[in-house]
Order: sequence, then C-alpha cells, then structure tokens
Amino acid sequence: MLTNSYRTRGANFAFLAGPPRNLTRHTGMDIHSAVCEALGADDLSFKYTPGAQDPEAEKPFAIQLGRDQGPEKLAVEINGSVQNTPLRILFGYEWPRSSHSAFQDFDLVCEAVFGVLGEGWQRVLAEARIRGQLHSKGDSAVSYLGRSVLPVVGGSENTGDVSFLAFKYETVASDFPAEDLLANPKREVSVEVLRSDPRCIYVEAMSQWPQIPSSPGTAVQIDLEKVRSFESPPSEYLADTLNYMESVVLPLLADNRAEDDA
Repeated sequence: MLTNSYRTRGANFAFLAGPPRNLTRHTGMDIHSAVCEALGADDLSFKYTPGAQDPEAEKPFAIQLGRDQGPEKLAVEINGSVQNTPLRILFGYEWPRSSHSAFQDFDLVCEAVFGVLGEGWQRVLAEARIRGQLHSKGDSAVSYLGRSVLPVVGGSENTGDVSFLAFKYETVASDFPAEDLLANPKREVSVEVLRSDPRCIYVEAMSQWPQIPSSPGTAVQIDLEKVRSFESPPSEYLADTLNYMESVVLPLLADNRAEDDA
C-alpha cells in the first residue's frame, strides 16, 4: 500500500441541536448572508424547503447553501422536522485544497449559523467524517485487500476471482474524563474498493460524540457528571478524526506493506 498516495476526498461535520423547531425562509436568508460574509464568498446558492404546517406531520424543512462549481464543493444544510427531533446542522467539503483550510471554514460557518440562530440552542451530538482514497500496490485494490488486509482484521485471505471487497468495523462511545470532552467517541470505519477506479481503495472514518456514553447490551444510565457538553469548534472534532485516520486506519491498511514489497 502506497500510504503517501492518500488523498482526502471529502470532510463532513454535523451538530444535532435543539429545541426542535421549523426555521423560516427569512432566517434561512439571514444564515445565507452570514455564511457568505464569514467566508468572503459571493457564489453560494440558496434554497429553502418549507416544512409541514401541521405540528404532527413529518414533512421536514431544509435550508441549503452550496457551491457546486470549481475544484472544491461546499455544502451547508440545516434540516429537521417539528416532531421532537433536534435540527441537523451539516457542513461538507468535497476535495478540499487542504484539511486545515476546510476545518477553518467549518469553524467560520458554524459561528455564522449559530450567530443567526441566537441563544437557547443546545448541542446534543457532534459527528465528524473524513473520506479518502489510496492507490493500491499492484494496481488492484481487490487483490491487495484480499491478500494483505482482510487477514489482519480477522477475515480469511481471499485471492479468488472477485471484483469487489469491503469491510467495516465500529466501536461504541464510552466514558470520558471530564477534562477531555473529545475522548472516546463512537468510531465507524469503512474500507472498500473504489468503484470508480478499482486500482484504489476508498476509506472513511466517522467519529460521533453523543451526550451520554453507551455500553452494548445494557440499559442507559444517566450520570449528570458524565453528560458531554459540546464546547469545541468543528475543527477540533475533525482534527481528532483525521488523527484517528492517520494513526490507526492507514497503518492498519499498510500492516503488510513490507511483506508485500519483498
């Protein structure tokens, strides 16, 4: 595996925040203006989809901002329903010129959005997602994954006549020390052959910070001293996930590199 061939395809960050409510078109336009000003951009599109008028209905509303042209594609979306679920505030970049610049932009967008929304919003979940790709040694991602990676992650070696391979693993969000609110998130990692280019491996790392840690198979017990608060900007959650990608996921994919080169 040529680890120096890694490229970040995209980054996403989301907060869930409440209380549940529909936002108006006017609020959406104010958010659009604030985000454009924060980024120094005048090319962001705006779309507003109204929610259902009936409080019991499920039709969600959505505010969507974006840049679809150029080398970098930016998306900002705020959506939700009035059915007692928090809003999702999502930021996304495709092919960012650098992780650092994308993370800085996410911070600016987040500050702009919550500046318009004002006081009284509680963040109840944070999620960061990093998507990337690597060029596989030998120009066959299927062959590399089947021979060199699956045995490492507990699967059996597969060198047969197959055209696609994928695996996924996840961890649960567990207790965290009070001084480190970013510690021990839930992790999900997906690895598969890149469908658009079978020479490459697609890899995705997701980190999720819920308010309350969970333990599989047990009832959730709420300890008020262990309810996570969300004081960090998006860049810190994203940097944590990128570090996990670089320190855990990519070395896993490169575990047998020396043997493969022999």
